[in-house]
Amino acid sequence: MADQPASEKVLPPSPRKLQQARERGNVARSADLNSGVLLLVACLALYMLGPLTFNQLIGLTRYYFADASTISLDPGDMQPLLAQALLLTVPVVIPFMLVLMATGILINVTQIGFIFSIQALQPKLERLNPIRGFRRFVSLRALVELVKSLTKLGVIGYIAYSTVRGRIPDILALMHSSPWAVGVSVWHVLFAVWWRVALAMIIIGLFDFAFQRWQYLQDLRMTRQEAQDELKQLEGDPRIKQRVRQIQRQMAMQRMMADVPEADVVITNPTTYAVALRYEAGKMEAPTVVAKGARRIAERIRELAVEHDVPIVERPELARALFRQIEIGGHVPEALFRAVAEVLAYIYEIDRRESKIAERMAVT
Repeated sequence: MADQPASEKVLPPSPRKLQQARERGNVARSADLNSGVLLLVACLALYMLGPLTFNQLIGLTRYYFADASTISLDPGDMQPLLAQALLLTVPVVIPFMLVLMATGILINVTQIGFIFSIQALQPKLERLNPIRGFRRFVSLRALVELVKSLTKLGVIGYIAYSTVRGRIPDILALMHSSPWAVGVSVWHVLFAVWWRVALAMIIIGLFDFAFQRWQYLQDLRMTRQEAQDELKQLEGDPRIKQRVRQIQRQMAMQRMMADVPEADVVITNPTTYAVALRYEAGKMEAPTVVAKGARRIAERIRELAVEHDVPIVERPELARALFRQIEIGGHVPEALFRAVAEVLAYIYEIDRRESKIAERMAVT
């Protein structure tokens, strides 16, 4: 298989890129789904609030037209009339507006969750680029939008036609009916067309949301280089991390070497391994490894031991066991405690002998 170009977007968007797009206000949503749900909720709200709304409108009409001949048109007299009109209109309009507002918020939150981004409102000069604008006209998204618009137009037209066609005789009979009967019949026809169109819009909106989500993920796909750059930003440049680890090892080595002069004994292999032990009776539960190393580090530990008169004891098997089983700062386990105790006892015996010889020489 031929290698894919480095500039080709072949990888799905990472969680970090999706989060950054969301922070910019770039999310997948369907305006048609919003419109369909709002249409359906508005239809149900009018169906439920219709009687109250109609009674309020009748009351408002009677209030103004019952005594139309006595109403003064002076500016001072119009203020009470406007206030009364407002009092009669608010109970009708506010519930309907609140229902639509709550529905709009709910459907948007369902699609994209809670999000607030100022970047989405900022002007973008690249949108004025005529070449990019032409590309948008010939893109897959533009084709889908065209098909969707034609589909909506056809569906709405068919629903209106099929709903009204069966009621044409009833509509023609309204010519000899009362205004009340005409209003009721028109409302029934309008309601029948309305809820059917709303359901059709919701179905179209669901398909549109699926496409918008797919297109959104396609637009945010990443090249391999982008994925590598993002990984470096998240985890740091490998060269910098390697340099940091190198400095940390050097600092740990310096601290370890600084503890060698305080050791009680250095146990060697004799050349491959070196382990420095320290033990303070009454303060430590067991001897502690203060330094260890292999090859060049072991050689450096022996050099420091010689410089600071730290006893060096060759115990190949014990040195290998201590090096492999115990980390720096760890205590000698019970399995090795007897062997280590013998070495320490031997060192302490030598120290006592040397101190007695020094005392005798001083007396002489």
